[in-house]
Amino acid sequence: MKKNKLFTHLLLFTILVVIQFTSFTQGVITVESGARIVSETGSYWAIDNGTFTLTSPNDAYPATMANLTIANGASLSILPLNFLTVTGTLTNNAGNSGLVLNSNATGTGSLINGTTAVPVMVSRYITGASTAWHLISSPVASQAISPAFTADPATSYDFFTWYEPTETWVNFKNTTVAPTWNAANGNTNFIAGKGYLVEYAGTGLTKHFTGNLNAGTISPRLTKSGTGIYAAYNLVGNPYSSSIDWKASGGWERSSLVSSGGGYDMSIWNDAAGNYGSFNSAGSSGNNNVTQFIPVGQGFMVNAASAGTLGMTDRIRVHVDQGYLKSTDVIANTLRLKVTGTANTYTDEIVVEFGHPTDAGGAGKMFSFYETAPSLYTLKPDGNYSIDFRGEPGAVAIPLSFKAGADGNYTLTASQLESFTSFTVITLEDKHAGKMQNLMEHQSYTFFSDKTDDAARFLLHFGGVFSVNNQEKGPAVTIYSSGSSVYISNASGLEMKGEVIVYNMIGQGMLQRTLGETPLTSINLTANAGCYLVKVVTGDKVYSGKVIIK
Repeated sequence: MKKNKLFTHLLLFTILVVIQFTSFTQGVITVESGARIVSETGSYWAIDNGTFTLTSPNDAYPATMANLTIANGASLSILPLNFLTVTGTLTNNAGNSGLVLNSNATGTGSLINGTTAVPVMVSRYITGASTAWHLISSPVASQAISPAFTADPATSYDFFTWYEPTETWVNFKNTTVAPTWNAANGNTNFIAGKGYLVEYAGTGLTKHFTGNLNAGTISPRLTKSGTGIYAAYNLVGNPYSSSIDWKASGGWERSSLVSSGGGYDMSIWNDAAGNYGSFNSAGSSGNNNVTQFIPVGQGFMVNAASAGTLGMTDRIRVHVDQGYLKSTDVIANTLRLKVTGTANTYTDEIVVEFGHPTDAGGAGKMFSFYETAPSLYTLKPDGNYSIDFRGEPGAVAIPLSFKAGADGNYTLTASQLESFTSFTVITLEDKHAGKMQNLMEHQSYTFFSDKTDDAARFLLHFGGVFSVNNQEKGPAVTIYSSGSSVYISNASGLEMKGEVIVYNMIGQGMLQRTLGETPLTSINLTANAGCYLVKVVTGDKVYSGKVIIK
């Protein structure tokens, strides 16, 4: 019986290895879960020299190898969520059917290599409900849109490119109304590094990209000539046969993008939520199930500061064990707040992430193109945010806006509260209903809203942090302001009775009020904009602080 050549080679070096879960059927070599050569300790083996030619079922291979040749008549199939890296030369003499990346609801097979013009077929499973919207991108060069990505031209699909100059979704079927498809896209093929919006009738569909793999530098063009709310937004896409890392330390050229909080935004459409999810490269968290990793075949939105290009190189490619969207890990001092409603199944989510150098920036809010979807976002002087960067945890009131897409009951649910110290008080203030709720004690808040309600409804109060010893000494009081309101936070949770006195800067008393026994007391100060002194007297203790009224 013929011995496996690679296994025999390793035995000569007296290294104990095992081959796990590798199957061979009729000359087809399939990468399955654990299909790699491992040592006794479970570490990976990488072959650093030699060319391995897949000519028969007896030629095994590891998940990482230097050179790989697929002979005419053989084939290599990489199953979903399985990875192969070829560090040297990849040669495929079997044509497109000889190298296949498979895809299903969990994700897509992943291949990293440095060889250009390798024939391949990369599958893309279309997740979600029938007629759901998806952003896609081609990992192969010169992929024709029709017929592979179209069906019955009259009813069963829609295929769009985004045309930033007129802020218009242009349909592939449009050959007469300006801007036409060819005017917006240039031709009837996928453009490398560009994203597209698709909708298909039916579920469980799989589309196939067939051609030569993209590799090396890909630089899709960016424009900034629109004038409306979506001006400067460009739809680009992952051009490679593996995921790409938005936080990669090298390989990106993003000088043409808007910088926010020291990083750059990207946004991916989540049809189940009916909203975009975003991620900023200077942050650690995304919202609506978007992470720093952009999967194979995925399109994404970026915001251009100027006309130019978005540069991508092989250095941004990574193998990631995830599907198209996956929640992020819990990050220290990060609040996640999600809204759900009874009117429909659409949701939205914001993230407040502390620990940044300043309170500036984050990921800007991209609003849904579904009119009935809810919108949740924080408000800063320079715009609306779905990911809100903040400095070190402390007393702050963050304006939180909500817009109902349909009349009905809604619920705000806080999560990742465990990422804060247990002595942090986080309070949700509903200005419309005149209510406050300690989110550390009660994570969900339900309210009614209709489409005509003022969006500026909520404030998120972070009341500061106190030490365990403060519980022995008495209340931990924090004084701060937001707009025309003064807030006194009793972060210790101890009973606190007393008086609040507000003075102007020449010592005149402006207001005196009994201190509430709740963790957070709110006082609306009807006074001119300026600086005021707030004094809190409780028992034998006096606390004071300066606030700015706007």
